[in-house]
Amino acid sequence: MSAKILTGKETFSYTLATSPKKTLLDFWAWNCSDLMNNTLRGALAEYIVAMSLNIPFSSARCDWSEYDLITNDNIRIEVKCSAYLQSWEQSKLSEIRFSCGPSQSFSNQKYDGISLRHSDAYIFCIYTCKEKEKSDILNLDDWLFYILPTNILNREIGLQKTISLNALLRLKPTKAYYHEIYEALHSALNLSRDM
Repeated sequence: MSAKILTGKETFSYTLATSPKKTLLDFWAWNCSDLMNNTLRGALAEYIVAMSLNIPFSSARCDWSEYDLITNDNIRIEVKCSAYLQSWEQSKLSEIRFSCGPSQSFSNQKYDGISLRHSDAYIFCIYTCKEKEKSDILNLDDWLFYILPTNILNREIGLQKTISLNALLRLKPTKAYYHEIYEALHSALNLSRDM
């Protein structure tokens, strides 16, 4: 069940004393401002892909679903993210690597025991900036997207859990910039059906 979308204007309340003068937006600013944090960056990548595909934000993001997004024409998408820069101190740039392993469905408070990839396509997102002082993760010009139908991943790497950028490129994914994701997704899926 999806949670409703909140506005950030909601306030904390407390009946036994004076309520703190803080809103949900204050919490979000405190908790979610480090967009380079791996976990938060992954959620941001999902949001960016959803924006590009005009997927409506009618309910809150769910961490336990079998796939990350579903398009208006019912394409199930798994979004994966990687970056050269991290939120911690680095002596060198990070290697671009994505998790891509099969997973089990979770419902009725248990896993079903069957590991598979539940999406129709994977969108691998790379935040490409390599200089911390120039980094602006909200600048969509600094993002690159590679789209690969799930059936190709299944056929080529089986149960493998991670994939490097070089290994991904050998699978010939469709490359796209932010404004090209919709067309690239449909093109990649149509090509895979013809194979």
